[in-house]
Parts: sequence; C-alpha cells; structure tokens
Amino acid sequence: MAELDKPCDVFISHSAKETSLALEIADAFRESGLEAVTDTELLRGEDDSDALWEALAESRALLTILSPSGPTPSMLLEIGATRAWNKPIYAIVTDPSLTRLPVALTGIDLFTTGRVSDVIKAIKSSVQPLTEEDRSFLAGIYSEMGTSVDQLALEPGRLEKLVSRFRKRRGKTVSGERLLSELFRLRKQRKLVRNPSVG
Repeated sequence: MAELDKPCDVFISHSAKETSLALEIADAFRESGLEAVTDTELLRGEDDSDALWEALAESRALLTILSPSGPTPSMLLEIGATRAWNKPIYAIVTDPSLTRLPVALTGIDLFTTGRVSDVIKAIKSSVQPLTEEDRSFLAGIYSEMGTSVDQLALEPGRLEKLVSRFRKRRGKTVSGERLLSELFRLRKQRKLVRNPSVG
C-alpha cells in the first residue's frame, strides 16, 4: 500500500484524462514548497484506497481539475468529503469557456491552467498562521452569529456560514476545522464575547 511520507498540503483530484496535467501541477506545488499528491500517485494497487482517503483527510486544501466532461463520480466524492471537512477547495478548468458547473462546485474559486501560480499563492495564504487581527475579526464574526462554539462543532452548516463570512470579510480562505480550533483556543483564553442571544 502507498503511504504518505510527509503531511499533504494539497490533494489533487482529477480524471484519468488529466493525469499528466495533475502531475505537472503537483510538481509546481512542490517546487513552491507545498507538498501535493495526486490520486494517481497513491492508487497503485487495489488496497491503496486507504492511502488516498488518508491523504485527502490530512490535506489542507483540495485542488480539482475540471475538464469539459465534468467531474467523475470519484472526484465528486472527494469534493463532498472536503466540503464536509470545511477545507478550502480550488478548481482549475482545462477549458476557459467552461461556464456551467455542477451544483457540487458552487462557490469554488476557479482558475485556468495558466494561473497555477495564483492557486499556489491562494493556498499558501490559506495555510499561513492567523494574525492577532484575524483572531479578533473571527471573534467578532462569532459573536454576531449568536451560536456557541460547541454548536459550530456539531452543525456543519453553521460552521460553513462562519467560514464564508470570514472569507468574504477578511479576504482569506481558511478551513472550518482551523477556524473552529482557533475559536476553542480563544474560548479557553476567555477572549470570546458571548452573544446575549446564546444560552
């Protein structure tokens, strides 16, 4: 079974037709200091699906390569799992005229193949530590939401709203898992102001 030697920053999801492009992009990520892995690199035998899911679970972001034929069922499954984990998702479209996307891809940042460096920059930004200003901003959004940290942990829909608000207002894409971890840390430090409407 294939195993990951080091933590994976980016999991690259693609169809069999896009294997060579996926490997090129993975090399570009590695050259920039981000550890990337493609499913092709992991799936070398029948028992390697565990390695694939481990890489996807441990990754900080997902990059999916979309061709005009659309995502494969396995790509949709990988996208769904990544959404459930509230991790950032980026897409590279192989055809710039591709305008109709599946509902599963709503809200995902789209880039063309010529903008791989922009994807790298966006992902690097998403894995940078949060600043004190970011934490203060997060605490403010949390207070506005009128929910508890525990509810955010138990209700993916609420956590997704928090991620979306943070992204829109702060201009940074950060995973829900990471924002939740920061909120737990802030709560422990008694730096969260509880909204009066939260019981």
